[in-house]
Amino acid sequence: MINARSSGSLHRQVRRMLILCIAVVVLLSTSVGLGIGLYQEVRTRDQLLSNAAQMAADAPLLIEDIRADNAQQYLARTVRRVSEVDMLGVYDIKGKPTVFYDLVSGTGDASLLPELKADTVSRLCSEEKPVLSNDEMPDGADRCAYAVMRDENGQVTGIVMAGLYLRSYHRTVLRVLLSYLLITLFALGIGSLLSVRFSKRVKREMLGYEPDAFRQLFLQRMDILDALDEGLMAIDEHSMITYMNRAAADILKIKVKDALGQPLKTVYPRSTMARVLQTGKSEYNIGLESIKHVSVISDRMPLWRDGKVEGVIAIFRNRTEVTRLAQDLTGVQHIVGALRAYTHEFTNKLHVILGLLQLGEYKQAEDYVLHLTQTRAHSIGYISERIREPSVAALLIGKVYRAAELGIRFVLDPASELHGDGQYLPASSLITILGNLTENAFDALRDAPENAQKEVTVSIREGEHGMLISVDDSGAGIAADKLDRIFERGFSTKGEGRGTGLSLVKETVNAFHGTIRVESEPGIGSSFIITVAESANGQQ
Repeated sequence: MINARSSGSLHRQVRRMLILCIAVVVLLSTSVGLGIGLYQEVRTRDQLLSNAAQMAADAPLLIEDIRADNAQQYLARTVRRVSEVDMLGVYDIKGKPTVFYDLVSGTGDASLLPELKADTVSRLCSEEKPVLSNDEMPDGADRCAYAVMRDENGQVTGIVMAGLYLRSYHRTVLRVLLSYLLITLFALGIGSLLSVRFSKRVKREMLGYEPDAFRQLFLQRMDILDALDEGLMAIDEHSMITYMNRAAADILKIKVKDALGQPLKTVYPRSTMARVLQTGKSEYNIGLESIKHVSVISDRMPLWRDGKVEGVIAIFRNRTEVTRLAQDLTGVQHIVGALRAYTHEFTNKLHVILGLLQLGEYKQAEDYVLHLTQTRAHSIGYISERIREPSVAALLIGKVYRAAELGIRFVLDPASELHGDGQYLPASSLITILGNLTENAFDALRDAPENAQKEVTVSIREGEHGMLISVDDSGAGIAADKLDRIFERGFSTKGEGRGTGLSLVKETVNAFHGTIRVESEPGIGSSFIITVAESANGQQ
């Protein structure tokens, strides 16, 4: 399994992921904010530049007396006071510069200003508000605003220009960048501290596992649960299905994706899982008779959290194959079949006796009963003398009646002998071997012609060094191309649902280190010969 317990290091994956996410968010937010801030700064700068131009254009000193010395002093005072302006200039109504002051040089030379073109003057004079323009600017200027001076009669007396150098704009941008850089560093610092605390909480909720380790562990356990032969299904407190593995879906004959998130009553209408939500008590070995196509038993356990039942998980165990194999291994079906045959034949004999009595043939009925009793006593005594293991003897007696029912002559070799001490094979293993081999022999004779000799011979011999078991039939034999496959589980020439009997015989013989040999000749019959050596049972 995965061991991913953390030691609280800042370099663990949860914290790295959180810090990375916070850094991305902070940087994205800062970038967006920086763009918006620069845009607003430019708009603010343009507005202040326009206001400065309009303020200068509205100054009484410039409107009433535009003498160079007075105007230049006013422009110098204004430029020094207004930080958003680097230069101020005045043009006459023909576009020729008359006054200029430059904050960078501290002086003003009107000749440094380019003349305004006639169409520019005309355009500016037609505007009521200041106009921003990048045309006809002084060298080094980045942006200029122009405002028209008017006298008290509204006549244009001149044009005022307010400008800003490019390096001033660079200083503005740098100031904004530094501000946002400090904000970013502060946000990253706070985010890192928060991520450390948040990651500790997340890891506590994840039981101390890192995300990749938790994911891998989760997927591994999901694969394990899906690989189980037992079905698993879970519901929440509202009886909605929250989990179902492959085996449970197969038992309920539904697809997992169609069941998840659905009400229990929709997927499995006759389920009683929901009552565990009410009682809070586990239920074990509940037979699900509502599921007809397989034999299923179920366990249901409540899921508790904080003292409250928040769901139920059910385990479905498919017992169909297990029950059938258990019956084959223990010989139950063979014993039951033998008893059924005995009952069937006994019923037929009773009908004969009843008929004789109704006909008034009392003497003949008496003779028939005596003969039947002697015959049965002889048959039972014959087998019991040679087979001293009661369960094996009962099986063979039952096979005698089964053979009679099928019209087959069943013969126990007179040389047969079984002591019943289990020296070489236990009784249960003998029942598995003899029951399956005799039924296989009966099947071989089932389709034989009516006039054909139908005979099955069984021989069981114990000696000082081992045991020999043989079952012979006079059937049609086994084709040579199928001899190598008759012991494969699921292989059968008799149709679907067969092919386990001989494989069980082979597995039982192998378990006791014995050998099994098959001799078959088409048209004559087949023989299955099993030998178990002296030390075989002791090795188990």
